[in-house]
Amino acid sequence: MRPTISLSLAVVLMTGAAHLAAQGAPAAPLKDIPGLAATRASYMRLYAAGDAAGLAMLFSPDATVDEFGAPRMKGRAQIEAGLKAAFGMQTPKLLEIVPVSVTETSSTVAAEGGTYHQMDTAKGKAVHIWGRYVISAAKDTAGTWHLQYLMGFPDSTKTDK
Repeated sequence: MRPTISLSLAVVLMTGAAHLAAQGAPAAPLKDIPGLAATRASYMRLYAAGDAAGLAMLFSPDATVDEFGAPRMKGRAQIEAGLKAAFGMQTPKLLEIVPVSVTETSSTVAAEGGTYHQMDTAKGKAVHIWGRYVISAAKDTAGTWHLQYLMGFPDSTKTDK
């Protein structure tokens, strides 16, 4: 049995932080988890490079991805195939991930929620997508963080003229 984190808790944390920011409340410094921050940095780099296989390896073998507008992907093979299909429609150029809430529920399980901006090109034009995400992650026996679950959903899109 793999450890899990309550998705609703992560969504509540992310929504609460966004509400406080909208109210002008001072933001508390984000306590980041070094290994998870490294996984996030690798995700951004591999996405910008269009490396579907590398991205899939950041996930645990039985991970699940729910992306708005795409079928659920379960396991590394489906995640890699889904990313390859997406990269066939739009060429990835940039991904910026901004965590809003990071919660370490144990020394080997964490959850994170935040915002993202991705820029891809399609038919020679830049396509920008801004959205929100939530993940759960677990540390393997070697101490490396792997994504167990990713849910992402866009809030707005813009295609450059």
